[in-house]
Amino acid sequence: MDQKDISSDDIVGKCPHMCPIEEAKLRESQRLLHVFETLPGPQKFTRPKVDIKRAVKCFSRSAAGKDLTDPDKLRPPSVLLETLNYLFNDILNKDASWIVKYDFIADRLRSVRQDMIIQNTSRAHQIVILQPIIRFYAVAAYMFCEEDINQFDPYINNKQLQECLKRLLCMYDYYDTLQKITKNDVCLSNDFLEEHRPYFETLYLIFNLGDVDAINRILNISKNWRTSLVVTSVKMSLCYISGNYFKVCKLLKTLPLSLQIMAYLHMPELRRSCFKTMSVAYSSKNLLFSKAILTDLLLYNSEKELEIDCKHYGLKFNENGVNFLKTDFKANVTKVKPRKNDELDKKLKDVNISSLILNGSN
Repeated sequence: MDQKDISSDDIVGKCPHMCPIEEAKLRESQRLLHVFETLPGPQKFTRPKVDIKRAVKCFSRSAAGKDLTDPDKLRPPSVLLETLNYLFNDILNKDASWIVKYDFIADRLRSVRQDMIIQNTSRAHQIVILQPIIRFYAVAAYMFCEEDINQFDPYINNKQLQECLKRLLCMYDYYDTLQKITKNDVCLSNDFLEEHRPYFETLYLIFNLGDVDAINRILNISKNWRTSLVVTSVKMSLCYISGNYFKVCKLLKTLPLSLQIMAYLHMPELRRSCFKTMSVAYSSKNLLFSKAILTDLLLYNSEKELEIDCKHYGLKFNENGVNFLKTDFKANVTKVKPRKNDELDKKLKDVNISSLILNGSN
């Protein structure tokens, strides 16, 4: 995480605004306000004025002389939740470039997490705060997968997603441990906190598809959380490990849309591994594998995309099909960059992204 947990119970945020007044005025004087934070009106030749109702606290790294634990500059959980609602309802729906909106929201989310951790916010509040943040990073990972690295860095986005996921699962585990210690048949956390747990357990496994530690986690949690959705993700991961790539793709299509888009990001590596395996299993100068079947099995948008990938890995591709030869496959070339899927994009157009992020609905 960006900051260590601070165990002191004395640190309680008192800032009633999404951005402390002092920071807002400082950034106004230094011309560091984002366009989303300024008062409307012509300001081309004047210094933009801050709109305190729209300004959101920036992420700030610890440094000498900087006190990040000042209660007057820390937002309590209620204000952090208000900030999340503002970011995902108002900012996300602004008429602006998605990348511009992503950059603004991603920075402000790090600040939300920072305030949450410095205060050592209750586990219940952390669960409620982390869930929509995780969904945001997951949606962004797919939506911007084709963007240039200078516009969107998938490594940074995935790092934030992984950190948030691990912290959320730790919060879930705490309640499981407490349940065992008390040996109480009554659930110690309410339904609201737990209703989305199978989804996030599944998301963690899909995000780390093929990871043995992620599978072991699922096998060791309570059977209460091993829903059909979780079981499907375990099957996917085991199939991925065993090299049953076509079955992985088949199972992928049974997932909810918000999980399909995360699973789809594994397709470049899956296709590469599949081609490598087929180059050995179907190695023949005369045998051709149907382009149409391979396009369908590996969830390509078109045969043209299949052709691009085949040629990238050195495989012969012609109008009659794909010719696999183990001597042709180029194992040392980089994997192709992720592409978006036309079918998933059509479904996403019918989805309210704000609702998906805040409520988890598809």
